[in-house]
Amino acid sequence: MNDRVDKVVSALSRSEQIILIPIDRFRVLNPRTRNPYFFSQLVENIGSVGLKRPITVAHGGRDSEGDWHEVLCGQGRLEALKALGETMIPCSIVEANEIDRYLITLTENIARRRHSTVELLSGLQVLRAKGYTTGEIAKKTNLDDSYINGILQLLERGEQRLIQAVEKCVMPLWLAVEVARAPTEEVQAAMVAAYESKTLTGEQLLRVRRILSKREASGKKMHGRPAPREKPSPQKLLRTYKNEVRRQQMIVQNANLQGQRLLLITSALRRFLADEHFRTLLRAEGIKDIPEAVASRIPPELMP
Repeated sequence: MNDRVDKVVSALSRSEQIILIPIDRFRVLNPRTRNPYFFSQLVENIGSVGLKRPITVAHGGRDSEGDWHEVLCGQGRLEALKALGETMIPCSIVEANEIDRYLITLTENIARRRHSTVELLSGLQVLRAKGYTTGEIAKKTNLDDSYINGILQLLERGEQRLIQAVEKCVMPLWLAVEVARAPTEEVQAAMVAAYESKTLTGEQLLRVRRILSKREASGKKMHGRPAPREKPSPQKLLRTYKNEVRRQQMIVQNANLQGQRLLLITSALRRFLADEHFRTLLRAEGIKDIPEAVASRIPPELMP
C-alpha cells in the first residue's frame, strides 16, 4: 500500500481481527480498470505465495442477505482472489465516514497507477462540490495547490482535450490554462512565449498545435461532434497531409513492435515445447490450445 494511503488509513479506527467475508458481499467504492498483464502477475503471485495483506474494507450497510462492505484498499487483490476461485476473503475492517472512505480510494487510485484524467479529476470535483477549498484538497491529496487550481479551471470550462494534453506532458498546465482563457491571437502569443522560454521544444509545439486543431474542429470534449467544415486552403491541406503521414508512421512503428513481440513469444514457446517434460506437463494440465497466430509458427510435432 502506498505511504499516502497508509497515513489516511492509520488514522482510522481498525478492527484487530482479520474477518473472513463472503466474496459476493463486497462493493468497490471507487473502481478502476487495470492492466491485464500486471493483473495476471498479481494472480500468479497470490496463487504461489498467498495473500500478504488483508483487504481493507468498511461496513457499508445491510440488506436482505446480510451485511455488505465497501472495498477501500485492495480491489486488485480481491479480483485476483476471485479469479483463483476463493469464496471467503480475509479483511481488515475500519471505521470511516463517507468523506474518509472516498479520500482513501481516491488516494490509492492516484498512487497505484498512471491514473486516467476522468478518475482523478472527478475526485477533485467531488471534493470541491463538498465545500473543500483548493488548499484543503491539496493537503488531502498531497498535490500542489497551483496544479489543483489550474485543473479545476480547465474542468469548469469543459476542456477535456487540454486536460489530457497536460496529463500526457504534451503541454504545461499554465499554457493549457492560457489556451482555455484566450482567443486565437493570445494562444499564438502563449505558444511563442512557451518556445522562447524553452518550456516547449519545436516538436512539442507541433503536438500542441495538433491538439488545438482537434479542439477547434471537434470541440473541447474528447468525443465531441465535429464542427461544420471550413473552406479548405493550401495550408490546411498541407497540415492534413502531414498529420496523416505522422499517423501512418505510428501505425507502421506499432506493427513492427507487435511483430517483434510475436517473434519473441514464438521463439520462447518453441524452446519450451522442445522439452518433452514441458509438453507432458501441458497435457497433464489439460492445456491444448495455443493462439492461432503463435501455433501457425510452431512445427506440428512440437504441439502439446
